[in-house]
Amino acid sequence: MKRLFLFLIIIVFIMAFTSVYAEERARLGNGNVALKLDYIVFTDGHFDDPGNEDDGLYIGIEGYGEIIPNLYLGGELGQGINIGILGEDISFVPIELNVKYAIEAARNLVIDFGAGISYSYVELRDLDPFGSGRDEDDWLFGGQFFGDLTYKIRWFSIGVNAKYQITEDFRNEDFDLSNLRVGAQIGVMF
Repeated sequence: MKRLFLFLIIIVFIMAFTSVYAEERARLGNGNVALKLDYIVFTDGHFDDPGNEDDGLYIGIEGYGEIIPNLYLGGELGQGINIGILGEDISFVPIELNVKYAIEAARNLVIDFGAGISYSYVELRDLDPFGSGRDEDDWLFGGQFFGDLTYKIRWFSIGVNAKYQITEDFRNEDFDLSNLRVGAQIGVMF
């Protein structure tokens, strides 16, 4: 998994250097900010067991600035929570640093894809009605790759996104918090 992630980052950087010679400019502005609302599902097999809810809601904010034509550097901060009554309660807060490459697929329609690194705060709590469950937290290093499809209306943008994030194992456990996020975003360009 780490080799795949490293390979994807190398591809993004190669595209960045080749974009220096590109005449076409992505129309995401000199910078952009977006609010994201996503469905999140944790992909480790641990969450397939009964009582371990593996999906939930993610809300985040991202910001990017153009560093060279078609290449943006930025980050994302958000929080994901699973939805469950009994079982494990997960609070997942990723802090990401990303690079993305954007191309204009059609008039006012931009496709971008990229990769980055993350450092995520995770809190796990057993929802035990008798109060004898665990309550643990940890910081996890990881990385992600993603793609967005954005439609722009002057300075306003709306779109859809997908991201797969890989994390290291949770402390003293044999599972990780790798996840898949799919959703929508609205934003502004400046």
